[in-house]
Amino acid sequence: MAPTTDTSREAGARLRFLIPGMLFLSAFALYAATAAPGTLFGDPSEYQFIPAILGIAHPPGYAFYTLLAKLWQLAVPVGTVAFRTNLLASAVGGWVVTAVYLLVSDMQSAWIERHPDVGGEGSQTVSVDAMVPCLSAVFAALVLAAAPDLWQHAIHANAHIVSAGLAVTHLWLLARWWRTGRDGWLGAFGVTMGLAVTHHPITLMGVPAYGLFMLSVRGRELFRWSTLVILASTVLVGLSPLLYYPLRSPAAPFGPTDMNTWDGFTRHITARGLRVNLFHFGLADQLDRTLVFWSLLRLQYPLPVILLIPVGLVLLVRRVPRLALLMGGFVVGHLAFTLNTVQDVMAYLLPPFAALAGLAGVGAWGLLIGIRGAVGASRSPSDASQQDAVPLWLHLILVAALLLWPVGQGAQNLSRGISLRDFEAAERWVRAVRGRFEGRREGAVLLASWEYLTPLWVHAYTEDWGVTEDDLDLTYVSTATPWAEAVWSHIEAGEIYLPDFRPPVRQAGFRMIPEGTFYRVEAPPVTEAEPAHPVDVRVEDRIGILGYDLPEKIVRAGEPLALTLYQRVDEPLGGIWMPYAQLGTVEARWTTDSRLLTTHWQAGEIVVERYEVPVPFDMEPGDYPLRLGYADLSGGRPSLPLSTGEMTHEIATVSVRAPETRPAAGVLDSVLANLDNQIGLMAARVRSGLRMRRAFWEEPIVVRSGASLHLTLEWRALASPRDSATVFVHLIDAAERPVVGWDYTPLGGSAPTYLWFPKWLPGQTFLDPYRLSIPRDVPPGDYRLEVGMYGMTSQRRLPVVDSSGDLAGDRVILGTVRVE
Repeated sequence: MAPTTDTSREAGARLRFLIPGMLFLSAFALYAATAAPGTLFGDPSEYQFIPAILGIAHPPGYAFYTLLAKLWQLAVPVGTVAFRTNLLASAVGGWVVTAVYLLVSDMQSAWIERHPDVGGEGSQTVSVDAMVPCLSAVFAALVLAAAPDLWQHAIHANAHIVSAGLAVTHLWLLARWWRTGRDGWLGAFGVTMGLAVTHHPITLMGVPAYGLFMLSVRGRELFRWSTLVILASTVLVGLSPLLYYPLRSPAAPFGPTDMNTWDGFTRHITARGLRVNLFHFGLADQLDRTLVFWSLLRLQYPLPVILLIPVGLVLLVRRVPRLALLMGGFVVGHLAFTLNTVQDVMAYLLPPFAALAGLAGVGAWGLLIGIRGAVGASRSPSDASQQDAVPLWLHLILVAALLLWPVGQGAQNLSRGISLRDFEAAERWVRAVRGRFEGRREGAVLLASWEYLTPLWVHAYTEDWGVTEDDLDLTYVSTATPWAEAVWSHIEAGEIYLPDFRPPVRQAGFRMIPEGTFYRVEAPPVTEAEPAHPVDVRVEDRIGILGYDLPEKIVRAGEPLALTLYQRVDEPLGGIWMPYAQLGTVEARWTTDSRLLTTHWQAGEIVVERYEVPVPFDMEPGDYPLRLGYADLSGGRPSLPLSTGEMTHEIATVSVRAPETRPAAGVLDSVLANLDNQIGLMAARVRSGLRMRRAFWEEPIVVRSGASLHLTLEWRALASPRDSATVFVHLIDAAERPVVGWDYTPLGGSAPTYLWFPKWLPGQTFLDPYRLSIPRDVPPGDYRLEVGMYGMTSQRRLPVVDSSGDLAGDRVILGTVRVE
């Protein structure tokens, strides 16, 4: 083969220098342009203010992240502390993309150096020599950059993007160390390993693969004193951020103050209280967990990219088996842990998803080599000098074909609303708190979960926060202090407010009065509550409708219309009566789920309840009357006469606007159930042994007591979810009592619909498997299988919207199960 020209070498050197920088800047620009402008609910806000005040974050503490983010906040004085910390995630996301490019490039270089007959090193064609390896490495970087999981973690402050950055850096440094034989790269690996220990344990899931790889490279020489000294000394340097805990903890303005003791130190960095979430699934669940992984992988990469992953692994096994050991062991180690836990699964999947993108890049390179070889083999012997040359037109086609997938995936993500640039839910919450309490000196108490407090703490610690303790007492309610107990402990302190509906407070006998963004807690009977729009309508002279609040009279199709009703009874009511609403021809008949039923109303008290009217996606834009009616559920009377002489009373005119986005054509027609215009149940299949049924089945499926029933649900996001939903799967008897079931976050905790912000993107589909073990003491007979979703905190079920837009209950009956 002809010797490589100087021009080819210079071109390759320029590309190797320019492409990483261009990739980093491009990825950073994309993520920064779609990053959240300020605070978010929950952990992202903690990751913003903890570095700013040098506090200590929740377990395991994230010492490395805290110090890194503090340096970033000082070095990059752009916008608010919240926004600039979001930009740190964008920068680290850019590094993850760049590191995957470097990793694939080094794997290719190691391959070429050991098999020069394959890589085209001897060709005189500059375009092929310089571009083919670079193209496949760029391809790997871009498919990862467009993956929703990495993208969503690169646009808000979080520590998990740093975990991914450390893990991919480990892979790259080890590959570079093996290729060059220079122990300086091994020392750099040691430093990053030490930093990983100070950051998060998930970064250590690759350690078995690292160890096996290093042993395969050096064998017994790995245990020579010179090598061990390099590793030990550099790891110790990397561990230095751990000193932050004992030095800072006694004076930390936020977080534990006992980490200068051994017990306090080990308790926090090992996250003792969170271990219950580990290894949640057993051997019998592994097939289901594999299906979950496949469902999540399909969301990250198009199918052609996924098919390149095993191609890349096989090529590594055949040509550079040591790298196959490193990459394969890394992926297996991470997946074995992550898929069997139920906490932060999508965050923990970042490292293996990045490694799989690298394998896809190797597979793409193998594909390009194969095409090049086929082109060369098709030429006549007289063209032997040009057998390795790929025509320019074919080269352009290959470039376009490879870049089509990541560019298309990125465009699809943007069209689905992955950007957080306009997401200001947490900032609106902060403004609501300040607008309601700042300067009032009411001594009110706000009982709130972690999610609602962290944005307030960002403003309190890093900005001009005008709410004083005389105005408002911010109280954190956790599992250690149940909601009802928290209310009782503050009952004498002042008026108590909640940011969201909490069933335990109502179950304790209190009333929750909606007031704008908040719920005011009162002991019954409530005698003071003023509606924004008073009315005087009576229902059979038993219930008085006193008025309503309608915050918005303009709503988009596909979104809910919020309505708060003020009602009263003069005498106790023995039956269950429920209001319903009509918006044009659409009827919303609410269920009794999570409601204060009329049988519990006290005589003379004002009962205030908040409702939602789902507006169908296909509702024509225009003005529609909003009418109220009442039904007697206990007596079976669907409509009750009102004092106006009608069965319903018009209270307002609502303007419906066209939806910003709507499900693809035909989706709503093919759903088994539309849950609140947010999530569609597209399919459901159940298996018992070799028997299988698809919803809705009429012939019972038989299962023996003591055996398992396997159910797979297919969900589709119809719109951006507004809340974190819990899936319920219940086998119920004739009396509607569950005999066995699951209530959990979708995909066994792996894919929350909403975590700090909407995680499910419109159009995404999820396969959600369940294994129901039928207890041996379940009596033989026929049972029904019901499924649905409810709000994680409100515990209120998502209503089923039928094809005409009306509400049709709050559950889906799939079919009958016969237990023998």
